[in-house]
Amino acid sequence: MEAKGKTVGIIGLGLIGGSIALRLKEKGYTTHVLGVDLNDKAASEALSLGIIDQKSSLEELMEQADVAIVAIPVDATKKLLSALLDRCEANQVVLDMGSTKSVIAKVVESHSNRSNYVACHPIAGTENNGPSAAFPKLFENKVNIICDKELSAESALNTALEITNHLGMRTKYMDSIEHDRHIAY
Repeated sequence: MEAKGKTVGIIGLGLIGGSIALRLKEKGYTTHVLGVDLNDKAASEALSLGIIDQKSSLEELMEQADVAIVAIPVDATKKLLSALLDRCEANQVVLDMGSTKSVIAKVVESHSNRSNYVACHPIAGTENNGPSAAFPKLFENKVNIICDKELSAESALNTALEITNHLGMRTKYMDSIEHDRHIAY
């Protein structure tokens, strides 16, 4: 059973976040994309390019989104993730797309809403950045790594898999420490 028409919130509207939004809209997974970016110029550009449908605050995003996707640098994710999970309702899912996982995993390991969170690492990118660099096929035929899947609720994992399938990715599973060691090599 595939859920359509979910409201998706994207935090970080550059290459990764913007490309996710474009693909999920293209595939009909979402009918409405909320966007947050610390750089208001980037948020305005994402809105004008049709990447997002509405600029939002983090508070509005967590009130309205079925899924919140964090596509910002790892250090910023470490600072933000607990606050997002504090606002997370039982039916919401939070995904992060950071490139390292063990430091993020440590921050939320004992959070009461940890099961609503799925740690993802899509192995994709280009040398370009910002909203104008985003394109819907960035993730096609690439690998996504989900870390520490046993700590995520089955419904959260299913949502993450729906999204990565819509992105055109193959999913692998790893422990977050094993992931970081593997990626370092």
